[in-house]
Amino acid sequence: MQKKKLVLIGNGMAGVRAIEEVLKVSNEAFEITIFGSEAHPNYNRILLSKVLQGDTNVEDITLNDWNWYQENNITLYTGET
Repeated sequence: MQKKKLVLIGNGMAGVRAIEEVLKVSNEAFEITIFGSEAHPNYNRILLSKVLQGDTNVEDITLNDWNWYQENNITLYTGET
């Protein structure tokens, strides 16, 4: 069976959370591509102020690192609007 294509525009918390749920149901059903305008993988935007204040690093608030996308066969385009 050929995989269906699933494209997510925006690499934010809510959209990627939906992708996580899709993967729980079937991690083989879709060929997933995500476009995000930022240079980083998915992170907790609620904690972004701590990064901007210098209290923490982006890596500390990352929800899904680069490896997660690769492990789940997700093509992530960063820096794309």
